[in-house]
Amino acid sequence: MLETVNGVGLAMATTTGELLPGRADFWNIGFPVVGVFVYVVLVIALASLAVGMYSRIEVWRLGQPMTDLGPWKPRVKRFIIRATRDVFMHRRFLGQKGRKTELYPGMMHFCLFWGAMFLLLATSVSAIEDNLHFWLNIEFPTRHFRVQASLIWDIAGGGLATVGVAMAFFRRYVLRPPRLNTLFEDPIILFVILALIVTGFVVEGLRIGATEMNPASEFYSPSDAKWSPIGYIFANMFSGLAGMSIASMESMHKLMWWSHAAIVGFAFAYGAIRFNKLSHMIVAPINAFFLSDRPKGALRAMPNLETLERFGASDTTDLTWKQLLSYDSCTNCGRCQDQCPAWNSGKPLSPRKIIQDLRAFTEQRAPVLLELKEGEEAPVPEVPMVDYVTEDVLWSCTTCRACMEACPVFIEHIDSIVDMRRYLVMEQGSLPETAMNALLSLEQRGHPWRGTTSTRTEWTEGLDVPTMAEDSDVEVLFWVGCTAALDQRSQRMARSMAATLKLAGVKFAILGQEESCTGDPARRLGNEYLFIMLAEQNIELLNSYNVKKIVTICPHCFNSIKNEYPQLGGDFEVLHYTQYVNQLIQEGKIKPLRRIETTMAYHDSCYLGRHNDVYDDPRQVASAIPGLKLVEMEKCRERGFCCGAGGGRMWMDEPGTRVSDIRTQHFLETDADTLGVSCPFCIQQLEAGIQTAGVEETKQVKDLLELVVESATPEEQS
Repeated sequence: MLETVNGVGLAMATTTGELLPGRADFWNIGFPVVGVFVYVVLVIALASLAVGMYSRIEVWRLGQPMTDLGPWKPRVKRFIIRATRDVFMHRRFLGQKGRKTELYPGMMHFCLFWGAMFLLLATSVSAIEDNLHFWLNIEFPTRHFRVQASLIWDIAGGGLATVGVAMAFFRRYVLRPPRLNTLFEDPIILFVILALIVTGFVVEGLRIGATEMNPASEFYSPSDAKWSPIGYIFANMFSGLAGMSIASMESMHKLMWWSHAAIVGFAFAYGAIRFNKLSHMIVAPINAFFLSDRPKGALRAMPNLETLERFGASDTTDLTWKQLLSYDSCTNCGRCQDQCPAWNSGKPLSPRKIIQDLRAFTEQRAPVLLELKEGEEAPVPEVPMVDYVTEDVLWSCTTCRACMEACPVFIEHIDSIVDMRRYLVMEQGSLPETAMNALLSLEQRGHPWRGTTSTRTEWTEGLDVPTMAEDSDVEVLFWVGCTAALDQRSQRMARSMAATLKLAGVKFAILGQEESCTGDPARRLGNEYLFIMLAEQNIELLNSYNVKKIVTICPHCFNSIKNEYPQLGGDFEVLHYTQYVNQLIQEGKIKPLRRIETTMAYHDSCYLGRHNDVYDDPRQVASAIPGLKLVEMEKCRERGFCCGAGGGRMWMDEPGTRVSDIRTQHFLETDADTLGVSCPFCIQQLEAGIQTAGVEETKQVKDLLELVVESATPEEQS
C-alpha cells in the first residue's frame, strides 16, 4: 500500500517490534522508540495546526455577530446535503448543466480531493488495525483485507492524486487560463503534494522489493506484491532496471521514509503558519456550515439602525465574523470572476479580487485591532478599506449572484459589496449622480423614475381594472411595480397581465395610486433606511387590506416582498407571474390555442432565476404555446447572463461595453427570432441591445405575458 498512509499506523507496531502478520507495512523503520516519536511529532503537528486555527479564530472574532444563523438541526441537515451534492459529488466543480469550461478543473479537483480522501482513509485504517493488534491482540481488518485493500489505496488514493497534481501543473503552466493568477506559494504547494505522493510510492516500492519480492525474506509473497500495482512497478524498477541489492533497498527505504515523514511535517507547518490554500480543506467546510439561513435573494438586514455608531462597512469590525471567515476560505480559483457580467464587459469589478483585497485589508488591520484594550477606540486605518476596494468597483456590481452560484466554497460576495455601499451612501453620501436622483425620486414620489409624467393607473385605461380601495375581496392582488406602471414599453406587460387574469376568470385588483416602490433599488444601492421606510409603509398597507395572495410582474418586486419583507414582519404569499400563469395553464383556466410560429430563446432574469430558483415555470409557459419552439442560449438557468440592470445599475451610466450588448450577442448566436423575457428591466435592456446590434427588423424581444395573451385570446376578441 502507498507508504504515505503508514505514518500513524506504524507507531504502536514498532514500539514492541511486532508486526502484523501477512505484510510488513511497518518494516525497517528503526528502533522501537520511533513509534513513540511518530506520535509525538503527530501531536506537535496537530498542535501547530490548532494554534494556527486559533489565531484565525481570533481574527474572525473581530467581526460583528451573525443574526441569521437559525436553528442547528436544520443547519446540520442542509450541510450534509450540500456536502454530499456539491463536495463529494463535485456538482459545483464538474460543470453542472452545461458548464463545459469547468470540466477540466473540475476533474482535476475531483482527482485531488478523492485521492486525498482515500489516502486519509488508508491512514485511518492502518492506525486502527495496528493499535487494535498492539493493545488487544486483535487482527482486524483481516490479512486478506489489508493486502487486497492496497489496490484501492494505490489506484484510488495515490493514483488519483498523481493525476490531479499532473493536471494542475499542466493547467497552470501550459494551458494558463486567463483567470489564474499564480502566486508565490502555488508551485510550492503543488511540489509538496507531488513530493508526498512520489516519496510514498518510492518507499512502498523499496519495501516490496526487499520483502515480498525477496525469496530470503520472511514476508516473501510475490502474489501479495501485485495487489499494490504502482508500488510493484517501482519495486521492479529498483530491483530490475536499477539492479539495487537488498541491502541498498533497505538503506534507501529508511532514508526515503524519513524524507517522506519530513515532507508531511513541512506540509502541516506550512499550512498552519501561512494559512494558505491548503487551509481551505479546513476553513471551507466551516464556511459552508455557517452559510446564512436567509433566502437566497435576501440581503443581510442592518440591525438596530437607531443605535448603530456607523452605517455599513468601512473597517474590519463592521463586517460579520462569518464574512471574515469566508475571506479565509477563498482559494483564488477565479470561478466567480469568470461568471461576473461586470468583469466580462470590461468593468473594474472582479469578485475574486474583492474577496482577496478584503482579506488583505483584514490582515493589515487585525494586529492593530487585536492589541486594543477593552473600551479603547481603534485608530483610523493606515490604508482605508475604500482604497482596497474602490468606489468604481463597488458601483459596477449588478448583484446578479453569478459569482456566488459559481463559488465552490460558498462565499457570499454580495453582502460585502452592499455593506460597503451602505457606508458610502449612508455615511458619506457618495454615489453616482443618476443613482442619487433615483433615490431622491423614491423618497419624494415613491418610485425611482424621476421625470416621468405617467401615473400609476394610466396603463389601465380601457381595461376596467379595479383597485383594492374599490373592492378588496379578491383572489389576487396584482402588484404592478414601478416600471410596468410608469415605463411606456413595460406598460404592455401590465396590460397583458390584466388581460391574462381576465381570460382566466381570476378576481383581482391593483393598489393603483396607493402602490409604492418595494424599496429594492434603495436597498441594493445602499440606502437601508429608505428601504425600511418604503417596506414598512407597504407592509402596513397590505395588512390593512388583508391581502391573501400577491402576483408580481417584476422579479425584483417578487424577491423583495417574498424574501425581504419577512425581515420586517411582512409575511405574504407571493408568486411571480410565470409561476401563477403556469398554474392557470395547468389547471386549464388559460388555454393557449392560437399558433405562434417563432423560435424563442428565453433569458433568465437573475432575480427570478439565481435568486429564487424559478427556472422551469417560464419554460413551461413558453412550451404551452402552440408553434413556439424553445431553444436555450449557452448561458442559461443557473449560468444565465445578467441584462445589466440589477443592483441599482438601471439608474447608472454604463461606460464601455454594455452588459446587455453581450447578452444580446448570446441570443443572436442561437439563430432564434424571439428573445423571451419575464422582467421589465430585462425588456428595456435587451431591446436596447437589439437596437445596438441593428437587428430590430428581424429580431424581437417579447415578454412571455405578451405571447400568452396573443395565443390564448379568442380570435373574435383579438
